Amino acid sequence: MGLILRLARRNLARNRRRSGLTIASAVFAVFLVVFFVAMATGVDEKMIEDAVRLHSGHLTLTGPDYLETRTLESHLRFGRELVALLESTPGAAGFAPRITTFALLAREERALGVATVGVDPLREGSVSTLPGRVAEGRFLAPDGRREIVVGRRLAENLGARLGDELLFDSAAWTLETALDLFTLVGVIRFPEPGLDRALALVSLRDAQQVLAFGDRVTGVELLAESAERVPDLVDTLRRAVAARPEPMPEVHPWQETMPELVHFIALDDAGMFITLAILVVVVGFGILNTLLMAMLEALAVGKVYDSRGVATRALEAVDLAVDAGEFTVLAGPSGSGKTTLLNLFGALDAPPKARSGSTDRASRSSRDAPSPRSASRSSGSSSRPTT
Repeated sequence: MGLILRLARRNLARNRRRSGLTIASAVFAVFLVVFFVAMATGVDEKMIEDAVRLHSGHLTLTGPDYLETRTLESHLRFGRELVALLESTPGAAGFAPRITTFALLAREERALGVATVGVDPLREGSVSTLPGRVAEGRFLAPDGRREIVVGRRLAENLGARLGDELLFDSAAWTLETALDLFTLVGVIRFPEPGLDRALALVSLRDAQQVLAFGDRVTGVELLAESAERVPDLVDTLRRAVAARPEPMPEVHPWQETMPELVHFIALDDAGMFITLAILVVVVGFGILNTLLMAMLEALAVGKVYDSRGVATRALEAVDLAVDAGEFTVLAGPSGSGKTTLLNLFGALDAPPKARSGSTDRASRSSRDAPSPRSASRSSGSSSRPTT
């Protein structure tokens, strides 16, 4: 091992420009890998944070089979017992009940189908950024004034302005027609075009009254103190709701409520890793090319055999380099050291641990060393046709 380390140090110092370029390529590749992985991780975390603060929170409590049916029949009761459970759950930064349904919004001769969400104006800010996204007007009042907030494009498509009345037409939980007039009090600028043209918000009290829903909700969105605490929070809530009477609420992390986001992040990460793999391969080929520039190289190689106290010098201060693609022939009389030199190149034999005269010469830089294509008298002649 000591011999290998000495040879490695010698090879690094012999051609400092080549060694510097090789080390710089490796360092640059490692830097790019670390940078891209860190950047992708940060982008994914920011994407998840924006999504949970706009859509569903880190966790969602729903009625049985709500994610499959998306109807008012799959509901849960938002009473004091559930509120006390959520308020006492460690790791929960906030929660907000919601009622999600589909309705028809009409103004004069224009009517559009929209997703309508009933929110608690007092609690919604602890979970989502919806109250702070109002671009015109204000957010909803909590006391049930039949107010509505819509996306900017939805307001434009309906031709509605602040203060206009919009007809709300949906199906109540009792399967009766739910009709009422709502006053437009605010316009939200959503980052997603789909939400901007097809989402309307009303207060939770108005939604419960118009839909004859009582104290029921379709879901409760919960925000964790940090994304790392979501798995523990899911386990805690699932154990807690298991003790509740039937029907038991279902606890869903954001990965279940927003599977499209999970798929998008996986696709984005796959693209990043493919790019990094290409980068590593390119840099690897560059390093390999550098290593192959000199397949075999020897400076001031000597070999002395000791037989019964008689020293026989087989090689003395031999310089030789064989580059990639070259075909080299060693020629010389018997006993000139050809086989000894090949044995040294093939690692079948080892150079002496201590050499007089040749050690200082081997440690010199390649700039000061004799030409690598010269051979000493003991090695015979060298014929080097190049292919």
